[in-house]
Amino acid sequence: MVLKHMNFKNVKWFQCEQCLYRTKWKFDLKDHMLKHKNSEDVKWFQCEHCSYKTKLKGDLKKHIVSKHTNSEDVKWFQCNHCSYKAKFKFNLKAHTELTHRDLEDIKWFQCEHCSYKTKSKGNLKIHIVSKHTNPEDVKWFQCECCSYKAKLKSDLKRHIVSKHRNFEDVK
Repeated sequence: MVLKHMNFKNVKWFQCEQCLYRTKWKFDLKDHMLKHKNSEDVKWFQCEHCSYKTKLKGDLKKHIVSKHTNSEDVKWFQCNHCSYKAKFKFNLKAHTELTHRDLEDIKWFQCEHCSYKTKSKGNLKIHIVSKHTNPEDVKWFQCECCSYKAKLKSDLKRHIVSKHRNFEDVK
């Protein structure tokens, strides 16, 4: 659906030489190329607070801010238009684009089955699965503790947390 709204004629693509992956951003290709390196050839970035490690320095920074930084110590990015603030600049940018653009400029995702529309492709997928998918076509998420089944993984997580508080491995 998004592809209908994007103009790909003037896009300079960066193509991976080892697989079919391509992107509009050079830094994304650089990150992608790490997937083709052997583990021993990669410089790993290790969290000093826990066992987390990653191939990307930026991912380690995000991990430390989100998992090991008190909210008082975070450098917050404040929206210029409302009270929203984010830990990461890219989250603020996404918020601004989705929330504060003129309505004519917003790329809406329209449900093919009803009048529902949203600014988020993910929300449209959730809507279609929960409202328009036949029960026999749904990939159900089964609770391991009881007979509860959910169409959405997030609903199963919510169920487990609320009904089975002692259930240890909620992923």
